[in-house]
Amino acid sequence: MEMAAALPSSWDELPPDLLGLVLHSLPSLADRVRLRAVCRPWRAGAHPQRHKPLPPPLPWLAVRDGTLVDLHGAPIRCAPILRDGVFGYLAVDNLAFLVSNDGGCSLRNPLSGQTLPLPKLAPAVSGGLRAKVILSSPIELTPDPLVAIIIRDGCSLAISPSKDHDAIGISLPPERPESLPTRISDIVFFHRELYALTVYEGLHVIKLDVDGLCEPNFIHQSIADDLKQQEIYFEVARPDSKYLVMRYVAQSNGRLLMVRRWMSFPQKARLGDHDKTVRFEVFEADLTSTPGKWTKVESLGGQALFLGSQCTKSVPASQCSGGIQEDCIYFMHRFFDNPCKEYIRQCVDPLGDCGVYNMRDGKIMPLLPEVVMAEPQSKRQFLTWFFPAEA
Repeated sequence: MEMAAALPSSWDELPPDLLGLVLHSLPSLADRVRLRAVCRPWRAGAHPQRHKPLPPPLPWLAVRDGTLVDLHGAPIRCAPILRDGVFGYLAVDNLAFLVSNDGGCSLRNPLSGQTLPLPKLAPAVSGGLRAKVILSSPIELTPDPLVAIIIRDGCSLAISPSKDHDAIGISLPPERPESLPTRISDIVFFHRELYALTVYEGLHVIKLDVDGLCEPNFIHQSIADDLKQQEIYFEVARPDSKYLVMRYVAQSNGRLLMVRRWMSFPQKARLGDHDKTVRFEVFEADLTSTPGKWTKVESLGGQALFLGSQCTKSVPASQCSGGIQEDCIYFMHRFFDNPCKEYIRQCVDPLGDCGVYNMRDGKIMPLLPEVVMAEPQSKRQFLTWFFPAEA
């Protein structure tokens, strides 16, 4: 009679294939790191190169004070984002865009501590942080990605390679010669070009040459401004109520999308204090005709969209673990109406207007369970998405 196969005598002898199954069931990057830190055999057996690609880990919440919190409310142990001499930061996918007190700029990975100086962008951000910073591609995949920033007045952009050349400033042309400068609502890199969405839902494309730089005459309008669009709408049946409409642009599985976010607030309330998101509308850019147009869509094509003023990202829901739902928009409170605790007046709840909007039935569910929300709410500072990269 053959001897039965020997079974592992201790936890550190678990076969690599079993460790791989465990890794695939862990939606949090922090849990995956903890698993690898148990012992040397587990670290070797759970190395990413030994298994099929892991599903993208769940995003974290980035707090204004420089801390990171996972979706279970647990703080992430990493090098502090904010240090002496740093004025503030903006989240950029899995990085932090830092602005120093002397105006210097850099990108930092809070998990590894690796920092990339951006000296050419310092003149563009003099005077403080801007609304949004984006990269043309992940920094670990491209040796010199482009960095684009919405300037504070919202009427111009700054673009620079991360390592070489000077930054250039670009102002979008107005819709009509006699009108005011075009105000930018959001920006996104799509098919190696930079697109800027205006508050009137116009779409401008900024052509980039082989070196990543561009000239003003390479800007053209793909979709014309709709001057009938507004930022604030009044409800005819209820004159005491009004709606604020914010507009975002995102690339999602090969599509360029515009998202309208409808938020209600009382007539006499200050923006940010009582905002309540009530619905979303999603449109796809049809650029096959001239001019292009926005076409309304009822689905994200199986994607999940994490929406925020600082950081927006579309992910394939079927490849994610942790209960990420298809055709859902995970949205955050608007950060610029949520001051830090040093302000005199009472701070706005950072989770006061966040949730999960299901495009299939139009329902909004809580973003986090109440027990999980306690840690972020105690900070009373703005939150945004942070997408950790697999270690």
